[in-house]
Amino acid sequence: MVFDDGSSPNWSSGGGARRPLTWGYALVWYHGFIRQGDDSVLGKLDFLKRHGLVTTGIDLREMAAMDEARRDHIGEELTKHGLQLTPHIGFNYLNAGKDERERETERIAEQLRLCLPLMRGQIVTTGMRAGHRFDRVMPLEDKLARISEAMAPIAAICSELGAPLSVENHGDYYIADLVQLCQATKQLYIYLDTGNTYLIGERPLPAFELAAPYTIGTHFKDHIVGPRPDVYPLQFEVKGAALGDGDVPLRECYELLMKHAPLKDKLVMEIEMISPTDMDPQLCLERSLRFIQSLEPIAKGDII
Repeated sequence: MVFDDGSSPNWSSGGGARRPLTWGYALVWYHGFIRQGDDSVLGKLDFLKRHGLVTTGIDLREMAAMDEARRDHIGEELTKHGLQLTPHIGFNYLNAGKDERERETERIAEQLRLCLPLMRGQIVTTGMRAGHRFDRVMPLEDKLARISEAMAPIAAICSELGAPLSVENHGDYYIADLVQLCQATKQLYIYLDTGNTYLIGERPLPAFELAAPYTIGTHFKDHIVGPRPDVYPLQFEVKGAALGDGDVPLRECYELLMKHAPLKDKLVMEIEMISPTDMDPQLCLERSLRFIQSLEPIAKGDII
């Protein structure tokens, strides 16, 4: 992306007038965002470079499964251009038995030790991997206790490696549930998806207020929403929007994180953009980046 004065944004953390957080892009990878013929990961890194962004996510298994030459080459590109990959991990936290939990924890530890230095990741992300809070598989308190027991050793390892573990709200649990999980699990934080609050019927701003003191990363996403009382089963529609065009209070969320986020030097903000069906994704991206610029004005000389 190039601004009117010919400069490009740089949403990186670091010295000078730059902000103490890292901006990136998560999803959706629309046609044309990655240049045809590119290596899938290098193509995403090229996208970040072209738009002045710094990080994107990758499944840790994917990185670990690469041959050494490809993995090293990606690491070299990340270092050369000041980019990062944020690893995503996980297994069946709720139902895994003791032996499986130990095996999976050791696998994740080994893969993080191998890949994290190359990835330059600041945090690690995971999902709950445990159905949803309304599925009646077991009482909610029992679920959270089991998940905490499974996540605690991994959270300790991630902290030791300098990339704290964060758990995402994926339209499956309330933010209040994740806060309770963090309170019960040492060194565990929240990866806040701003749009997913609507998927489970939460009011976003109260959820953001709860989440902010535990949040070290986000999928920064907007939606246009509305009830559908004319259909059955009853529905609440959640549609795509360019950032700043929808009903998610993103400015308020940003301000809360700037005030209350616990590890501002590690705060990762990844745009997750679902383009409206009547808007070209490239235009949606440009509008979204403009909105981000309005949150964090570009300092003079802060360009790449």
